[in-house]
Amino acid sequence: MSASSDSLDLFTPVFKHFRRLSAADCFTQAYSVTSHPSLFHHCPITTSIDLDESLGLKPISSWSLYSCLFCDGLYFLPNPFTSVGQHQWVHRALNDYARQTKTSVGDNSNNEQLARIRWATLGYHYDWTNKIYKDDDHTKMPNELAKLCQIIMQVISSSTNCPMMQAEAAIVNYYHLNSTLCAHTDHSEYDALTKPLISYSFGNAAVFLIGGQTKAECKPSPILLQSGDIILMTGSSRLCFHAVPRILSDPLLKEILCEHLDDECCWSYIHDKRININIRQVYS
Repeated sequence: MSASSDSLDLFTPVFKHFRRLSAADCFTQAYSVTSHPSLFHHCPITTSIDLDESLGLKPISSWSLYSCLFCDGLYFLPNPFTSVGQHQWVHRALNDYARQTKTSVGDNSNNEQLARIRWATLGYHYDWTNKIYKDDDHTKMPNELAKLCQIIMQVISSSTNCPMMQAEAAIVNYYHLNSTLCAHTDHSEYDALTKPLISYSFGNAAVFLIGGQTKAECKPSPILLQSGDIILMTGSSRLCFHAVPRILSDPLLKEILCEHLDDECCWSYIHDKRININIRQVYS
């Protein structure tokens, strides 16, 4: 007798597979443009925008944008940041965004609990207990994050049918090498289907799984995310189950970041961590 669609779970076995897989095999099996080129469709970028140097971005003419053929509405932008730019964003995440009252350890404005922080929220603050945003619980979004989001969205929107969005809320996740993020969907935003979610990775690599809108719909696809990479979820992908089963020590990280991380405290943190900044619009 076959399992009913209500009980069928195609997501968890893949999550467990990557949990127990060797790091080397994770790098091989997770999808990348280099290792699995047939799974990515190149989207030509024709727009030209003046870039603010403080955002740490390479010239737009050097960017490559891809739609992911295994998940409708998912886009992948391999690292558009300079090495100096990546350093700037790591520094901001540790020295600015982690110094918040809204973190997993409470008020960290004195930055004494950095090693214990798992998340910080910016803009509209997420109520983790009730899984909602409250319109009276917010702080100002950092200007540089709002500017970065606007530039990335302009480039992607001009090259695809992806709509624009306003950066109203951010969750900054601080991952250790043994961290995971269990399968979930994001549906607390009021325009979850019509407004994209944009996610930035800095530090060590991660396997990112994305499946269907139920765990029974399809097996999740694994994407390799390395420092500087950006993914954007829009359309139907906004309500797909996704997860992070593995953080991987990336042998290229020191080459990418170390020469520019003159702050020893910064390097001592990020060398065995990953930082993810995801941004979304909350209200229409």
